[in-house]
Amino acid sequence: MKKILFVFILALLTLCLFPQQSRLAETLRNHVTILASDSLSGRGFAFPEKGLAIDYITTQYRQAGFTAPYDGSYIHNFHHRLTYALIEGKNIIGIIEGSDPQLRNEFILLGAHLDHMGWKTINGEKVVWNGADDNASGVATIIEVGKMLAANRESLGRSIIIAAFDGEEAGLIGSTAFARTEINNRFNVAMMFSLDMVGMLEKNKGLNHAGFRSLKEGERIIAETLEQHNLNVREEKNKIESRTDTWPFAGKGIPAVYISTGLVSPYHKPEDDAHLLDFEGMASVAEMIADLTTTLSVVENLEADSRYISRKVDPKLMIGLLAGYGSSFHHHKTEFFDARPLLAIEYGLQSQVKVTDHFRLQPAITYQLAGSRTEAGKLRTHSVVPQLDLLITTHVSSIAQPTLFFIAGGYYDYIFAGREAGAPADFTAKYSDTGYGLRLGGGMVLMKTQMSFVYRYGLNRVNLNDADGEIFTRGFFFSSTMYF
Repeated sequence: MKKILFVFILALLTLCLFPQQSRLAETLRNHVTILASDSLSGRGFAFPEKGLAIDYITTQYRQAGFTAPYDGSYIHNFHHRLTYALIEGKNIIGIIEGSDPQLRNEFILLGAHLDHMGWKTINGEKVVWNGADDNASGVATIIEVGKMLAANRESLGRSIIIAAFDGEEAGLIGSTAFARTEINNRFNVAMMFSLDMVGMLEKNKGLNHAGFRSLKEGERIIAETLEQHNLNVREEKNKIESRTDTWPFAGKGIPAVYISTGLVSPYHKPEDDAHLLDFEGMASVAEMIADLTTTLSVVENLEADSRYISRKVDPKLMIGLLAGYGSSFHHHKTEFFDARPLLAIEYGLQSQVKVTDHFRLQPAITYQLAGSRTEAGKLRTHSVVPQLDLLITTHVSSIAQPTLFFIAGGYYDYIFAGREAGAPADFTAKYSDTGYGLRLGGGMVLMKTQMSFVYRYGLNRVNLNDADGEIFTRGFFFSSTMYF
Protein backbone atom coordinates (compact mmCIF):
# COMPACT_ATOMS: atom_id res chain seq x y z
CA MET A 1 0.00 0.00 0.00
CA LYS A 2 2.83 2.42 0.87
CA LYS A 3 4.50 1.62 -2.44
CA ILE A 4 1.29 2.39 -4.37
CA LEU A 5 0.85 5.66 -2.46
CA PHE A 6 4.45 6.67 -3.23
CA VAL A 7 3.99 5.99 -6.96
CA PHE A 8 0.72 7.98 -6.94
CA ILE A 9 2.35 10.99 -5.22
CA LEU A 10 5.33 10.85 -7.63
CA ALA A 11 3.00 10.79 -10.62
CA LEU A 12 0.99 13.70 -9.21
CA LEU A 13 4.14 15.75 -8.65
CA THR A 14 5.27 15.00 -12.21
CA LEU A 15 1.98 16.24 -13.60
CA CYS A 16 2.18 19.38 -11.46
CA LEU A 17 5.78 20.18 -12.34
CA PHE A 18 5.72 19.42 -16.06
CA PRO A 19 2.21 20.07 -17.38
CA GLN A 20 3.31 22.97 -19.56
CA GLN A 21 5.97 20.97 -21.39
CA SER A 22 3.57 18.04 -21.83
CA ARG A 23 0.95 20.35 -23.33
CA LEU A 24 3.60 21.90 -25.57
CA ALA A 25 4.72 18.45 -26.72
CA GLU A 26 1.13 17.53 -27.58
CA THR A 27 0.65 20.78 -29.51
CA LEU A 28 3.85 20.13 -31.46
CA ARG A 29 2.61 16.61 -32.20
CA ASN A 30 -0.62 18.04 -33.62
CA HIS A 31 1.25 20.48 -35.86
CA VAL A 32 3.59 17.83 -37.24
CA THR A 33 0.81 15.27 -37.73
CA ILE A 34 -1.08 17.75 -39.91
CA LEU A 35 1.91 19.12 -41.83
CA ALA A 36 3.32 15.63 -42.47
CA SER A 37 0.03 13.98 -43.46
CA ASP A 38 -0.42 12.21 -46.80
CA SER A 39 -3.05 14.79 -47.81
CA LEU A 40 -0.30 17.41 -48.21
CA SER A 41 1.54 15.18 -50.70
CA GLY A 42 4.99 15.87 -49.30
CA ARG A 43 4.78 19.70 -49.56
CA GLY A 44 6.86 19.68 -52.74
CA PHE A 45 7.99 23.01 -54.18
CA ALA A 46 5.33 24.10 -56.72
CA PHE A 47 3.07 21.15 -55.76
CA PRO A 48 -0.53 22.45 -55.43
CA GLU A 49 -1.14 20.46 -52.22
CA LYS A 50 1.49 22.58 -50.46
CA GLY A 51 -1.16 25.30 -50.37
CA LEU A 52 -2.82 23.34 -47.56
CA ALA A 53 0.36 23.69 -45.50
CA ILE A 54 0.54 27.41 -46.25
CA ASP A 55 -3.09 27.88 -45.18
CA TYR A 56 -2.46 25.96 -41.96
CA ILE A 57 0.67 27.93 -41.05
CA THR A 58 -0.91 31.31 -41.78
CA THR A 59 -3.88 30.34 -39.60
CA GLN A 60 -1.49 29.55 -36.75
CA TYR A 61 0.27 32.90 -37.25
CA ARG A 62 -3.05 34.73 -37.12
CA GLN A 63 -4.21 32.92 -33.99
CA ALA A 64 -0.88 33.68 -32.31
CA GLY A 65 -1.32 37.39 -33.01
CA PHE A 66 1.76 37.83 -35.22
CA THR A 67 1.80 41.05 -37.22
CA ALA A 68 1.30 40.52 -40.96
CA PRO A 69 3.89 42.72 -42.72
CA TYR A 70 2.59 42.65 -46.31
CA ASP A 71 -0.51 44.89 -46.25
CA GLY A 72 -2.22 42.58 -43.83
CA SER A 73 -0.84 39.40 -45.42
CA TYR A 74 1.80 36.98 -44.14
CA ILE A 75 2.81 35.91 -47.65
CA HIS A 76 6.09 37.02 -49.20
CA ASN A 77 5.70 36.06 -52.86
CA PHE A 78 8.69 35.34 -55.09
CA HIS A 79 9.28 33.74 -58.47
CA HIS A 80 11.83 31.18 -59.57
CA ARG A 81 12.51 30.17 -63.15
CA LEU A 82 13.02 26.43 -63.69
CA THR A 83 13.96 25.80 -67.34
CA TYR A 84 10.90 27.17 -69.19
CA ALA A 85 8.57 27.31 -66.17
CA LEU A 86 8.18 30.31 -63.87
CA ILE A 87 7.30 28.96 -60.43
CA GLU A 88 5.65 31.11 -57.78
CA GLY A 89 6.89 30.47 -54.26
CA LYS A 90 5.51 31.68 -50.96
CA ASN A 91 7.43 32.42 -47.78
CA ILE A 92 5.26 32.92 -44.68
CA ILE A 93 6.46 35.86 -42.58
CA GLY A 94 5.11 36.97 -39.20
CA ILE A 95 6.39 39.74 -36.93
CA ILE A 96 6.50 40.00 -33.12
CA GLU A 97 7.33 43.59 -32.25
CA GLY A 98 9.91 44.25 -29.55
CA SER A 99 9.37 46.60 -26.65
CA ASP A 100 12.65 48.56 -26.57
CA PRO A 101 12.29 51.94 -28.37
CA GLN A 102 15.73 51.66 -29.98
CA LEU A 103 16.28 47.92 -30.36
CA ARG A 104 12.81 47.18 -31.77
CA ASN A 105 13.99 48.38 -35.19
CA GLU A 106 16.40 45.42 -35.35
CA PHE A 107 15.15 41.87 -35.95
CA ILE A 108 16.10 38.34 -34.93
CA LEU A 109 14.82 35.87 -37.52
CA LEU A 110 13.66 32.37 -36.58
CA GLY A 111 13.35 30.35 -39.78
CA ALA A 112 12.42 26.84 -40.86
CA HIS A 113 11.69 25.53 -44.33
CA LEU A 114 8.11 24.40 -44.94
CA ASP A 115 8.66 22.38 -48.14
CA HIS A 116 9.81 18.80 -48.61
CA MET A 117 10.26 16.41 -51.53
CA GLY A 118 6.70 15.73 -52.68
CA TRP A 119 5.63 12.36 -54.04
CA LYS A 120 6.01 10.04 -57.00
CA THR A 121 4.45 6.87 -58.36
CA ILE A 122 6.35 3.66 -57.62
CA ASN A 123 5.03 0.35 -58.97
CA GLY A 124 1.68 1.99 -59.65
CA GLU A 125 1.28 3.40 -56.13
CA LYS A 126 1.59 6.97 -54.86
CA VAL A 127 4.53 7.17 -52.45
CA VAL A 128 4.70 10.34 -50.34
CA TRP A 129 7.79 11.83 -48.71
CA ASN A 130 5.97 13.35 -45.73
CA GLY A 131 9.03 15.00 -44.19
CA ALA A 132 7.95 14.92 -40.56
CA ASP A 133 11.40 15.60 -39.17
CA ASP A 134 12.52 17.34 -42.37
CA ASN A 135 11.06 19.82 -41.75
CA ALA A 136 7.57 19.79 -40.30
CA SER A 137 9.42 19.59 -36.96
CA GLY A 138 11.16 22.92 -37.56
CA VAL A 139 7.99 24.69 -38.70
CA ALA A 140 6.02 23.39 -35.71
CA THR A 141 8.79 24.57 -33.39
CA ILE A 142 9.03 28.14 -34.74
CA ILE A 143 5.24 28.48 -34.50
CA GLU A 144 5.26 27.52 -30.82
CA VAL A 145 8.39 29.53 -30.04
CA GLY A 146 6.68 32.50 -31.67
CA LYS A 147 3.62 32.01 -29.47
CA MET A 148 5.81 31.97 -26.34
CA LEU A 149 7.61 35.14 -27.42
CA ALA A 150 4.37 36.91 -28.33
CA ALA A 151 2.93 36.04 -24.89
CA ASN A 152 5.97 37.69 -23.26
CA ARG A 153 6.38 40.59 -25.65
CA GLU A 154 7.37 42.97 -22.87
CA SER A 155 10.54 40.91 -22.31
CA LEU A 156 11.68 41.37 -25.91
CA GLY A 157 14.02 44.19 -26.86
CA ARG A 158 14.43 43.48 -30.57
CA SER A 159 11.58 42.47 -32.82
CA ILE A 160 11.27 38.89 -34.03
CA ILE A 161 10.60 37.50 -37.51
CA ILE A 162 8.98 34.06 -37.68
CA ALA A 163 9.71 32.78 -41.20
CA ALA A 164 8.55 29.56 -42.88
CA PHE A 165 10.64 29.41 -46.05
CA ASP A 166 9.58 27.78 -49.30
CA GLY A 167 11.81 25.99 -51.80
CA GLU A 168 14.67 24.96 -49.49
CA GLU A 169 14.86 21.45 -50.87
CA ALA A 170 15.03 22.85 -54.40
CA GLY A 171 18.11 24.94 -53.54
CA LEU A 172 17.45 27.44 -50.72
CA ILE A 173 15.22 29.35 -53.13
CA GLY A 174 12.79 31.00 -50.71
CA SER A 175 15.38 32.10 -48.15
CA THR A 176 17.60 33.41 -50.94
CA ALA A 177 14.72 35.44 -52.37
CA PHE A 178 13.90 36.85 -48.92
CA ALA A 179 17.52 37.72 -48.16
CA ARG A 180 17.90 39.40 -51.54
CA THR A 181 14.73 41.52 -51.53
CA GLU A 182 13.74 42.05 -47.89
CA ILE A 183 17.00 42.36 -45.93
CA ASN A 184 17.93 46.04 -45.54
CA ASN A 185 15.04 47.10 -47.81
CA ARG A 186 12.40 46.20 -45.21
CA PHE A 187 14.01 44.40 -42.26
CA ASN A 188 17.26 45.14 -40.45
CA VAL A 189 18.10 41.56 -39.42
CA ALA A 190 20.79 41.35 -36.76
CA MET A 191 20.82 37.55 -36.51
CA MET A 192 19.01 34.51 -37.90
CA PHE A 193 18.40 30.90 -36.93
CA SER A 194 17.45 27.97 -39.14
CA LEU A 195 15.69 25.15 -37.30
CA ASP A 196 15.99 22.19 -39.64
CA MET A 197 15.18 18.68 -38.37
CA VAL A 198 14.71 19.11 -34.62
CA GLY A 199 12.54 16.09 -33.86
CA MET A 200 15.09 13.49 -32.75
CA LEU A 201 16.66 14.87 -29.56
CA GLU A 202 16.70 11.59 -27.63
CA LYS A 203 17.86 9.43 -30.54
CA ASN A 204 20.60 11.92 -31.43
CA LYS A 205 21.56 12.17 -27.73
CA GLY A 206 21.62 15.94 -27.90
CA LEU A 207 21.58 18.98 -30.17
CA ASN A 208 23.74 19.79 -33.17
CA HIS A 209 24.50 23.40 -33.96
CA ALA A 210 26.72 25.37 -36.31
CA GLY A 211 27.50 29.01 -36.84
CA PHE A 212 27.49 30.53 -33.34
CA ARG A 213 31.00 31.84 -33.97
CA SER A 214 29.49 34.14 -36.60
CA LEU A 215 28.18 36.21 -33.64
CA LYS A 216 30.70 37.69 -31.25
CA GLU A 217 30.04 36.20 -27.79
CA GLY A 218 27.64 33.77 -29.48
CA GLU A 219 29.38 30.64 -28.21
CA ARG A 220 29.25 31.86 -24.62
CA ILE A 221 25.57 32.78 -24.81
CA ILE A 222 24.49 29.43 -26.29
CA ALA A 223 26.61 27.49 -23.78
CA GLU A 224 24.97 29.30 -20.85
CA THR A 225 21.48 28.76 -22.27
CA LEU A 226 22.02 25.08 -22.97
CA GLU A 227 23.34 24.57 -19.46
CA GLN A 228 20.26 26.26 -17.97
CA HIS A 229 18.04 23.88 -19.93
CA ASN A 230 20.23 20.83 -19.27
CA LEU A 231 20.56 20.12 -22.99
CA ASN A 232 23.54 18.17 -24.26
CA VAL A 233 25.49 19.24 -27.36
CA ARG A 234 26.16 16.25 -29.57
CA GLU A 235 27.91 18.12 -32.37
CA GLU A 236 29.20 21.68 -32.65
CA LYS A 237 30.44 22.65 -36.11
CA ASN A 238 32.86 25.46 -36.79
CA LYS A 239 31.12 26.48 -40.01
CA ILE A 240 28.16 28.22 -41.58
CA GLU A 241 25.87 25.42 -42.71
CA SER A 242 25.50 25.59 -46.49
CA ARG A 243 22.76 22.99 -46.89
CA THR A 244 20.05 24.93 -45.10
CA ASP A 245 18.62 28.44 -45.00
CA THR A 246 21.48 29.95 -43.00
CA TRP A 247 23.62 30.26 -46.13
CA PRO A 248 21.93 33.20 -47.96
CA PHE A 249 21.86 35.27 -44.76
CA ALA A 250 25.51 34.64 -44.00
CA GLY A 251 26.16 35.81 -47.56
CA LYS A 252 24.69 39.14 -46.44
CA GLY A 253 27.11 39.27 -43.49
CA ILE A 254 24.42 38.31 -40.96
CA PRO A 255 25.26 35.89 -38.11
CA ALA A 256 23.45 32.69 -39.10
CA VAL A 257 23.02 29.66 -36.83
CA TYR A 258 21.81 26.17 -37.66
CA ILE A 259 20.00 24.16 -34.97
CA SER A 260 19.23 20.45 -35.50
CA THR A 261 18.98 17.07 -33.85
CA GLY A 262 20.94 15.45 -36.67
CA LEU A 263 20.27 13.14 -39.60
CA VAL A 264 19.15 10.21 -37.46
CA SER A 265 15.57 10.17 -38.77
CA PRO A 266 14.80 8.46 -42.13
CA TYR A 267 16.45 11.35 -43.95
CA HIS A 268 14.90 12.01 -47.39
CA LYS A 269 13.00 8.74 -47.23
CA PRO A 270 9.24 8.07 -47.37
CA GLU A 271 9.46 6.61 -43.85
CA ASP A 272 10.01 10.07 -42.27
CA ASP A 273 6.62 10.10 -40.55
CA ALA A 274 5.22 11.87 -37.50
CA HIS A 275 4.97 8.87 -35.17
CA LEU A 276 8.78 8.52 -35.10
CA LEU A 277 9.47 11.94 -33.59
CA ASP A 278 10.45 12.78 -30.01
CA PHE A 279 7.89 15.48 -29.15
CA GLU A 280 9.01 15.88 -25.54
CA GLY A 281 12.48 16.56 -26.89
CA MET A 282 11.04 19.05 -29.38
CA ALA A 283 9.33 20.82 -26.48
CA SER A 284 12.69 21.10 -24.70
CA VAL A 285 14.28 22.54 -27.85
CA ALA A 286 11.42 25.02 -28.29
CA GLU A 287 11.72 26.30 -24.73
CA MET A 288 15.48 26.66 -25.08
CA ILE A 289 15.12 28.60 -28.36
CA ALA A 290 12.51 30.89 -26.79
CA ASP A 291 14.82 31.70 -23.86
CA LEU A 292 17.85 32.11 -26.14
CA THR A 293 15.95 34.46 -28.45
CA THR A 294 14.71 36.53 -25.51
CA THR A 295 18.27 36.81 -24.18
CA LEU A 296 19.65 37.84 -27.57
CA SER A 297 16.86 40.34 -28.08
CA VAL A 298 18.09 42.50 -25.18
CA VAL A 299 21.85 42.23 -25.77
CA GLU A 300 23.01 45.79 -26.30
CA ASN A 301 24.96 45.02 -29.47
CA LEU A 302 24.63 41.89 -31.59
CA GLU A 303 27.92 42.18 -33.44
CA ALA A 304 28.70 39.94 -36.39
CA ASP A 305 32.15 38.41 -36.64
CA SER A 306 32.64 39.63 -40.20
CA ARG A 307 36.02 37.97 -40.71
CA TYR A 308 34.66 34.60 -39.62
CA ILE A 309 31.60 34.89 -41.89
CA SER A 310 33.73 35.96 -44.85
CA ARG A 311 36.11 33.01 -44.39
CA LYS A 312 33.24 30.53 -44.24
CA VAL A 313 30.95 31.92 -46.94
CA ASP A 314 33.39 33.38 -49.45
CA PRO A 315 36.79 31.91 -48.58
CA LYS A 316 39.92 33.14 -50.32
CA LEU A 317 41.36 29.63 -50.19
CA MET A 318 39.58 26.28 -50.52
CA ILE A 319 41.11 22.82 -50.45
CA GLY A 320 39.32 19.66 -51.49
CA LEU A 321 39.47 16.09 -52.72
CA LEU A 322 39.27 15.48 -56.47
CA ALA A 323 38.24 12.31 -58.30
CA GLY A 324 37.68 11.89 -62.01
CA TYR A 325 37.56 9.57 -64.96
CA GLY A 326 37.88 9.88 -68.72
CA SER A 327 40.01 8.47 -71.51
CA SER A 328 43.49 8.93 -72.93
CA PHE A 329 45.16 8.00 -76.23
CA HIS A 330 48.26 8.67 -78.32
CA HIS A 331 48.00 11.02 -81.25
CA HIS A 332 50.38 10.06 -84.08
CA LYS A 333 51.03 13.44 -85.64
CA THR A 334 52.92 12.13 -88.70
CA GLU A 335 50.55 9.22 -89.37
CA PHE A 336 46.97 8.98 -90.59
CA PHE A 337 45.78 7.16 -87.46
CA ASP A 338 45.64 7.57 -83.68
CA ALA A 339 46.04 4.84 -81.09
CA ARG A 340 42.82 3.58 -79.55
CA PRO A 341 41.84 5.20 -76.21
CA LEU A 342 41.83 3.56 -72.80
CA LEU A 343 39.95 4.41 -69.61
CA ALA A 344 41.82 6.97 -67.50
CA ILE A 345 41.29 7.89 -63.85
CA GLU A 346 42.64 10.54 -61.51
CA TYR A 347 42.37 11.50 -57.87
CA GLY A 348 44.21 13.88 -55.59
CA LEU A 349 44.14 17.26 -53.88
CA GLN A 350 42.88 20.46 -55.47
CA SER A 351 42.70 24.00 -54.16
CA GLN A 352 41.30 27.31 -55.29
CA VAL A 353 42.66 30.77 -54.58
CA LYS A 354 40.23 33.61 -55.20
CA VAL A 355 41.98 36.50 -56.96
CA THR A 356 38.92 38.60 -57.88
CA ASP A 357 35.20 37.97 -58.28
CA HIS A 358 35.86 36.60 -61.78
CA PHE A 359 39.34 35.08 -61.58
CA ARG A 360 40.63 32.16 -59.51
CA LEU A 361 43.85 30.17 -59.51
CA GLN A 362 43.45 26.42 -59.18
CA PRO A 363 46.57 24.41 -58.33
CA ALA A 364 46.29 20.65 -57.89
CA ILE A 365 48.38 17.52 -57.63
CA THR A 366 46.91 14.22 -58.70
CA TYR A 367 47.70 10.61 -59.35
CA GLN A 368 46.71 9.57 -62.87
CA LEU A 369 46.27 6.21 -64.50
CA ALA A 370 46.40 6.72 -68.27
CA GLY A 371 47.60 4.99 -71.40
CA SER A 372 46.79 3.90 -74.92
CA ARG A 373 46.50 0.85 -77.14
CA THR A 374 49.77 0.50 -79.05
CA GLU A 375 50.87 -1.98 -81.74
CA ALA A 376 52.50 -4.04 -79.00
CA GLY A 377 49.39 -4.01 -76.78
CA LYS A 378 48.00 -1.93 -73.95
CA LEU A 379 50.31 0.73 -72.52
CA ARG A 380 49.41 1.70 -68.95
CA THR A 381 51.19 4.51 -67.12
CA HIS A 382 51.08 5.64 -63.50
CA SER A 383 52.05 9.25 -62.95
CA VAL A 384 52.09 12.17 -60.54
CA VAL A 385 50.68 15.28 -62.18
CA PRO A 386 51.11 18.81 -60.77
CA GLN A 387 48.82 21.24 -62.59
CA LEU A 388 47.83 24.90 -62.45
CA ASP A 389 44.69 26.40 -63.96
CA LEU A 390 43.21 29.85 -64.31
CA LEU A 391 39.44 29.92 -63.85
CA ILE A 392 37.34 32.68 -65.37
CA THR A 393 34.03 32.64 -63.51
CA THR A 394 30.55 34.08 -63.80
CA HIS A 395 28.94 36.11 -61.04
CA VAL A 396 25.59 34.89 -59.68
CA SER A 397 23.16 36.61 -57.34
CA SER A 398 21.60 33.47 -55.84
CA ILE A 399 23.19 30.66 -53.88
CA ALA A 400 20.74 28.33 -55.63
CA GLN A 401 22.51 29.04 -58.94
CA PRO A 402 25.85 27.50 -59.89
CA THR A 403 28.98 29.53 -60.60
CA LEU A 404 30.12 28.66 -64.12
CA PHE A 405 33.76 28.83 -65.18
CA PHE A 406 36.15 28.41 -68.09
CA ILE A 407 39.50 26.65 -67.49
CA ALA A 408 42.85 27.42 -69.12
CA GLY A 409 46.01 25.98 -67.63
CA GLY A 410 48.90 23.61 -67.86
CA TYR A 411 50.26 20.41 -66.38
CA TYR A 412 53.51 18.51 -65.84
CA ASP A 413 53.47 14.72 -65.97
CA TYR A 414 56.01 12.53 -64.14
CA ILE A 415 55.55 8.85 -64.96
CA PHE A 416 56.88 6.66 -62.16
CA ALA A 417 55.70 3.28 -63.47
CA GLY A 418 54.15 1.66 -66.51
CA ARG A 419 53.54 -1.57 -68.37
CA GLU A 420 53.18 -2.39 -72.05
CA ALA A 421 51.65 -5.66 -73.25
CA GLY A 422 51.98 -7.06 -69.73
CA ALA A 423 55.71 -6.28 -69.35
CA PRO A 424 57.46 -3.27 -67.78
CA ALA A 425 57.40 -0.36 -70.25
CA ASP A 426 60.74 0.89 -71.57
CA PHE A 427 61.27 4.43 -70.27
CA THR A 428 64.97 4.40 -71.22
CA ALA A 429 64.96 3.98 -74.99
CA LYS A 430 61.30 3.95 -76.10
CA TYR A 431 59.17 6.33 -74.00
CA SER A 432 59.79 9.55 -72.10
CA ASP A 433 58.96 9.44 -68.40
CA THR A 434 58.04 13.15 -68.30
CA GLY A 435 55.58 15.31 -70.16
CA TYR A 436 53.79 18.61 -70.16
CA GLY A 437 50.85 20.21 -71.91
CA LEU A 438 47.75 22.38 -71.83
CA ARG A 439 44.45 21.98 -70.02
CA LEU A 440 41.27 23.50 -71.46
CA GLY A 441 37.73 23.05 -70.25
CA GLY A 442 34.91 24.31 -68.07
CA GLY A 443 32.50 23.45 -65.33
CA MET A 444 30.52 24.75 -62.41
CA VAL A 445 30.69 25.17 -58.63
CA LEU A 446 27.58 24.90 -56.46
CA MET A 447 28.28 25.71 -52.81
CA LYS A 448 31.30 23.46 -52.08
CA THR A 449 30.96 20.96 -54.91
CA GLN A 450 32.75 21.44 -58.23
CA MET A 451 32.16 19.56 -61.48
CA SER A 452 34.67 19.96 -64.31
CA PHE A 453 35.39 18.78 -67.83
CA VAL A 454 39.01 19.17 -68.98
CA TYR A 455 40.74 18.31 -72.26
CA ARG A 456 44.47 17.51 -71.99
CA TYR A 457 46.67 18.48 -74.93
CA GLY A 458 50.23 17.17 -74.70
CA LEU A 459 52.97 19.42 -76.08
CA ASN A 460 55.99 17.11 -75.90
CA ARG A 461 56.70 13.86 -77.73
CA VAL A 462 56.19 10.72 -75.66
CA ASN A 463 58.37 8.56 -77.91
CA LEU A 464 62.19 8.69 -77.90
CA ASN A 465 62.78 6.80 -81.16
CA ASP A 466 62.59 9.10 -84.20
CA ALA A 467 61.73 6.15 -86.40
CA ASP A 468 58.31 5.96 -84.74
CA GLY A 469 57.39 9.48 -85.87
CA GLU A 470 55.96 12.10 -83.54
CA ILE A 471 53.54 10.81 -80.85
CA PHE A 472 51.71 13.05 -78.39
CA THR A 473 49.29 12.40 -75.54
CA ARG A 474 45.66 13.46 -75.69
CA GLY A 475 42.77 12.85 -73.32
CA PHE A 476 39.90 14.24 -71.28
CA PHE A 477 38.57 13.97 -67.73
CA PHE A 478 35.25 14.47 -66.01
CA SER A 479 36.03 15.26 -62.38
CA SER A 480 34.27 16.13 -59.15
CA THR A 481 35.84 18.04 -56.25
CA MET A 482 34.43 18.26 -52.74
CA TYR A 483 35.90 21.19 -50.83
CA PHE A 484 36.34 20.98 -47.07
